[in-house]
Amino acid sequence: MSGAEAPLRIAVAGGSIGGLCAGLALRGTGLDVQVYERASGPMETRGAGIVVQGELIDLLRSHGAAALPTTHCTVRRYLSPEGGDGEVQRAPQDFTSWEAIYRTLAAAFPSDRYHRGATLTDFGNDDGAVQAHIEGHGMVEADLLVAADGAQSPTRRRFLPDLNSTYAGYVAWRGTLDEADAPPDLVRFFDDAFTFSEARSAGHILVYFIPGDGADTTPGKRRLNWVWYVGVGEADLPRLLVDRDGRQHHASLPFGGAPDSAIRDLRDLARREVHPMLAALVAATPQPFLQTIVDVVPTRTVFGRVCLLGDAAFVVRPHTAGATAKAARDATTLARALKRAGRNVDAGLSGFEEMQIEFGRGLVDYGVELGRRWAT
Repeated sequence: MSGAEAPLRIAVAGGSIGGLCAGLALRGTGLDVQVYERASGPMETRGAGIVVQGELIDLLRSHGAAALPTTHCTVRRYLSPEGGDGEVQRAPQDFTSWEAIYRTLAAAFPSDRYHRGATLTDFGNDDGAVQAHIEGHGMVEADLLVAADGAQSPTRRRFLPDLNSTYAGYVAWRGTLDEADAPPDLVRFFDDAFTFSEARSAGHILVYFIPGDGADTTPGKRRLNWVWYVGVGEADLPRLLVDRDGRQHHASLPFGGAPDSAIRDLRDLARREVHPMLAALVAATPQPFLQTIVDVVPTRTVFGRVCLLGDAAFVVRPHTAGATAKAARDATTLARALKRAGRNVDAGLSGFEEMQIEFGRGLVDYGVELGRRWAT
């Protein structure tokens, strides 16, 4: 673009990890970016752990962000449900948490361009512009609306009303336990390892340390993070997704939402199904939470001057350790495509869509294959 031309105006709907990745990457190419997050208060930080991937690190480094708080291990340990010390192989790996990623991204993005309590309520998608109606901001006109509004994306539902998620046949029970609250024998057993164990019937469970409260990586301040894939018939999901207050949920139970009866059942199952140390970890975790495992595979991700990004486009299985990396990759791909295209936004979006769909389909297929191998 020439020096006389104003930069393209980008409105990002969603200020979680995907939206912040988009904001950072697009602003880094000189575009005029505003991020609108519907939550008015602090973002929920008690999320699960994340395996660090290169796409996220590259984005952070490219745009001057601070170092991402991470934990580290040097080995992978494979346990048997019957017990014992398992088999160990050298496999260095870094881990982080949702909170650590969010804090790092948010610190690198200008606070005056990040708007809380700003829900996208409607938009018009005319040739060459988008008129976005945003709560608290009125009508915002932009050259492009980036919908980073999550796995349950209202924007995706608007454009692709017949696209349904495909249930994988199992759920992920997740838990985090502050290191300071964990029995010392559990801390010693799981330290410096990425630990896996098959369950007796089917599925598997995995464990690693992540940064603790405030993204603290100091030993003693970390958290143990575990994920257990458990088969659940589709007909049984509605019963499982009723929270402790009797409310029906669609796809997950948040931290603190699982009823005491479901937690008791989970602990009983752990005693029957997994390695004794893993069963002890599940028993010591006060508030496990639940995520149904689904695949979402859109045939399109660009609709005029609106594009889907991150989980608003493809939803992939956690086995891939790829959801956060995919958001960072989407953001970088979009920024590069728009930069190459200059003022020809539609050409840039077309190139972005082609690359995004090819990568997204491949990652979904990879997750399905891993699910067949590990979780069923």
